Amino acid sequence: MPLPLSGNWLLIQRLVTTTLYKLLRLVFITVQSIFWQLNGTARKIREARLPHNYERSAQVLDVVLVHKFCRNQATTIDNFLCTHNRFEHPQYIIDNDNITLMIINEHDAVFCEPAEKGKRNALHGSDKCLSSLCSIYVTRVHCMRMILY
Repeated sequence: MPLPLSGNWLLIQRLVTTTLYKLLRLVFITVQSIFWQLNGTARKIREARLPHNYERSAQVLDVVLVHKFCRNQATTIDNFLCTHNRFEHPQYIIDNDNITLMIINEHDAVFCEPAEKGKRNALHGSDKCLSSLCSIYVTRVHCMRMILY
């Protein structure tokens, strides 16, 4: 069984993995934006932001990969690689109890849908989870879909 990394080796490992993730994200986002321009998804995203398209203004994204340099780092949308799934009515967020507000930025409110219903509360109430912040952390770790509204 290998020894867990600590100190400088842990820092070096995190720097390398974060650098590789940033490079992968750059390539992924570039290819994705070209693909979205070609298949019309980019146009649909622009149209969804118009006031008369409220019924289909929540964009549902499938999470492909999540990476953070450190668990305590603030979560941003840049921590996720996502692919477009569909558009939904914003009521979808309210109707699903397992969807949690993750972040709010200058453009969107970002919600997270965990992989399994109830996963958000998996540790809540146990000895390992002493606060409601724990259930929010569990939701982010197990985020299967993101909803941008």
